[in-house]
Amino acid sequence: MESIRRRLSQGLLVLASAMLVVNLLVLLYGVSARYLFNFSPIWMDEGARYLVIGSVMLCAGTVYLDDEHMRVAIMQRFFKGRWGLLVSFYHWLVVLLLSAFITWISARYALSISRFMTPGLGISKSIPLFSLPMGFGALCLLTLLRGPVLHSVPPTES
Repeated sequence: MESIRRRLSQGLLVLASAMLVVNLLVLLYGVSARYLFNFSPIWMDEGARYLVIGSVMLCAGTVYLDDEHMRVAIMQRFFKGRWGLLVSFYHWLVVLLLSAFITWISARYALSISRFMTPGLGISKSIPLFSLPMGFGALCLLTLLRGPVLHSVPPTES
């Protein structure tokens, strides 16, 4: 399971990095077109925004599970022994269930607005909005593949 999770994480990070490179190219094109040719493409701002949101959503699961994401872990550090294990398990379960729920809700919403078009790119609003269920779905899948890793200090001797 760990090798599957690791490969999926690496694939998501590569895809997110590629989206950031494309975003950089779009921004460079937009800036150079604006200042060199006095032409401002209307789709540039919208495309750059969607690329950043998509890249963040794709790498969020990997970053979170590698403990590189900003979070408050004071409860996990405060409790020791069995209570610490219980808090760690509860934390894993909340992340798993919440990410699954948000995946479902955001996918339903993205499908419901498919007939509306974006003003700059002229594409269905569902296309960029699908980065939300993809990102939260990846977080849910990676959390499930990781399992309840219980971070706790071993119980004290009695």
